[in-house]
Amino acid sequence: MTQEPADGGGKGPGSAFDLRFEMRDGSLCVYSSGTVDSLPATIEFFLRIGEELGRVQARRVLIVDSTDGVVPSAQEFETLATSIRDAGFDGVRVAYVDVKGTAVGRIEVGEIVARRHGYHFRVFDREPLAWLWLRYGRE
Repeated sequence: MTQEPADGGGKGPGSAFDLRFEMRDGSLCVYSSGTVDSLPATIEFFLRIGEELGRVQARRVLIVDSTDGVVPSAQEFETLATSIRDAGFDGVRVAYVDVKGTAVGRIEVGEIVARRHGYHFRVFDREPLAWLWLRYGRE
């Protein structure tokens, strides 16, 4: 198991998140907590995951997100998608779980944008469903 506590990946005041990494069944599992309250913090969040993906060479990633903060707008999702190009997500299946389940509808906009940019990204409100898609789901 690999662990990496973040020292506060956000750029804005009060933006601080922790990422914990584990390998499970050939998948990178990312457990997040803290606050992601700006677009720069969101970009940093995904860039750090991309770095770990490159290090462990996983082809699937499960992000279990328990952070507080804001959901990017549609335009900000476009910026995010272009900002993480070449960051390790090409050809990687990414299942994103909104643990609190309060923002799934808004994050689905990000799913649409990500897919338009060629990412294999899906949003879930429960971890078991995310695992099913990671292992067996179709695009």
